[in-house]
Amino acid sequence: MVSSRRTGAAALAAVSLLLSLPACAGGGHHPAAAPSTTGAVQHPVTTAPTTSTTVLGGPPFPLTGLPSGGSANIARPALSIKIDNAPSARPQAGLQLADVVTEELVEGGLTRFFATYQSQDAAKVGPVRSARLVDADLLTQLGGGVFAFAGAAAGVLGPVRARSGAVLVDDTTAPQAFYRAPGHPAPSNLYTSTAALYLAGSRPGMAAPPPLFTYSATAPAGAPTANMTLRFSSASVISWRALATGGYQRLQNGFPAVDEDGSPVTADNVVVLSVAVGHSGIYDAAHNESPLVIVTGTGAAWVLRDGTVSVGRWTRPDDASALALTAADGTTMALHPGRTWVELLPLPAAPSLG
Repeated sequence: MVSSRRTGAAALAAVSLLLSLPACAGGGHHPAAAPSTTGAVQHPVTTAPTTSTTVLGGPPFPLTGLPSGGSANIARPALSIKIDNAPSARPQAGLQLADVVTEELVEGGLTRFFATYQSQDAAKVGPVRSARLVDADLLTQLGGGVFAFAGAAAGVLGPVRARSGAVLVDDTTAPQAFYRAPGHPAPSNLYTSTAALYLAGSRPGMAAPPPLFTYSATAPAGAPTANMTLRFSSASVISWRALATGGYQRLQNGFPAVDEDGSPVTADNVVVLSVAVGHSGIYDAAHNESPLVIVTGTGAAWVLRDGTVSVGRWTRPDDASALALTAADGTTMALHPGRTWVELLPLPAAPSLG
């Protein structure tokens, strides 16, 4: 895939991209069963109508800040997919085409991805795994949209259905949108595509997501930093290494993370939020408790972009509010237009910079 920074460079030179953080609104959508068709994954995708205004490369995509170029995708809702990150799930498929990927702690010290698509499509995404309680709060800031997952504990599914505002799609309500890939061990063998999920989950009147961040092509006056390491647990140590071509490459436990097609997993921005983790009272078969990751309140924040790191705070009073990133001087911490990974780093851990 061509780097989002390179593809947006010409248009960004012509227009200043600065988006304000609006308040997020949860929708009222509830899960609905897709038609009872069977067979192979369906790839045609229905999208919202194309807007007619195209100025200087088109208005920016809400989740990347990059010019839309008149793409009809700008009007469609966000599509969020839960993707496994257990050792048996690697390498994953489709992460490089997500606008935003959020990494969250799950049981056993492992992490899982909440990958959100809107500007681009991915022909293969997965492996798809189960939902967690924090997903409800992540979905509300996207205006709900479509949420794809594979199962959830009873104590998880109720709150996600009630509070997220999303149309829920899984392999029981829309089996035609998923398939088991040969050569992958179960349960890390369930895959899908963005086309199939938009077809299964789109409903009339669904809107594009609000922007999650403010974007600016001007690099901040942050401290020069080439690398960042995050310790979620002894089983999950994540590093981001600056690339000479711009952006950052992900490493998982010291090894470069790659997509299934062999391409490196990269990001233009890495946003680290220091978050509290509580007790959910929900346990897996091995009696490991599912962590309750809390993404409302406030905490320390780090923004890695353009070879620099800026330190500030994140604030989100409740799940109906937008996330705000604020520097020490009170100004908004802006991201480079492009793709972003959000790391929900459990307290008391802090990034190691170098």
